[in-house]
Amino acid sequence: MAGSPPNLDHIDGVIPANQARSREAQARLLKAGEQVFAKKGYDEAYIGDIAAAANCSIGSFYRRFRDKEALFRALHVQFAARIERNMQRFLAMPEWEQAPTYEVIRTLVENTARVIERHPGFFRALFQRSLAGAAQTYVPALRAADETSGRRLAEFLKGRADVPEQDLEAKCVFAVRSIEAVLVNRCLRSEVTKEPVASPFVIDSLTQMFAGYLGIRR
Repeated sequence: MAGSPPNLDHIDGVIPANQARSREAQARLLKAGEQVFAKKGYDEAYIGDIAAAANCSIGSFYRRFRDKEALFRALHVQFAARIERNMQRFLAMPEWEQAPTYEVIRTLVENTARVIERHPGFFRALFQRSLAGAAQTYVPALRAADETSGRRLAEFLKGRADVPEQDLEAKCVFAVRSIEAVLVNRCLRSEVTKEPVASPFVIDSLTQMFAGYLGIRR
């Protein structure tokens, strides 16, 4: 993840990492956790598996996370922060100031698809936690990240001659959430269908949907 990682010390069950060595071990365990979730799912992923994948002892795991649920909460906060940071960094790139609006939307959709495609373990684990009744623990932060991203996109698009401004912020928030929902669904199904999340057809189709909903013509 590019940029500074979010502070995870406020999360219930995450033991503050005050030293560089502890922060490095924490990062390894988070990365390993996602890898193990991708292979085994949340329910079949054990702390021993995660510790081994991170090249840590089980004791080292418990010095940084109370349990597997705490590690997954940290992954969830990390991913929500990634959503916001990626949108902010993308819109700040100078090349988009004069680029055609449709091209901006297409690149944004493609970048979103690539991020989701790279993190199947997180989404499969999130789906399992949702089925177990834990959705309310995780969904609000992701929805808040999408809302922030949608507002930033609306502010960026505001004033462009080819962008209708009526209800622009609400439309951007809804479009961001809708596109992500489609891509996450493809990510969850990809293990069975073997279809890539970010295929050119999918990117083109979602771009047309996104732009069309905002009233942007190619």
